[in-house]
Amino acid sequence: MNIRLFIVAVLLLSFAQPCWSADLKGRFMTGGGAGGVQCSQFVASMEKARSLGIGTIGYVTETQAFTNYLLGFQTGYNASSTDTYDIFRDDRDEYALLSWMENYCRANSSKRFADAVIALANDRYPTRQKSLK
Repeated sequence: MNIRLFIVAVLLLSFAQPCWSADLKGRFMTGGGAGGVQCSQFVASMEKARSLGIGTIGYVTETQAFTNYLLGFQTGYNASSTDTYDIFRDDRDEYALLSWMENYCRANSSKRFADAVIALANDRYPTRQKSLK
């Protein structure tokens, strides 16, 4: 009996497919925390961080919440997206990613940090790493 149950469970799990978590119009909730910060505040934080010196404790402290949000998004995106191993494959330097989003936020000050992260993912999608080589 136990072996049959095991085989049935394995068969059912083999049919599991990733699913998208958006509504019928493609909209989804982006959460709070650093993602809820207005772009104008993110730009101000980046300016302050740079004034403290890139790579310093002050810089890390000022950008830590944004970096953590971005890296968490990256992990979630990679885990839930079909045909994607790493959405930010060529960007191992968080400063480059934060700088891209800072430029986005300067041009879109009424948006939130989460919107900048999504825009970055959309920008990088064509060059994503599709599989581990």
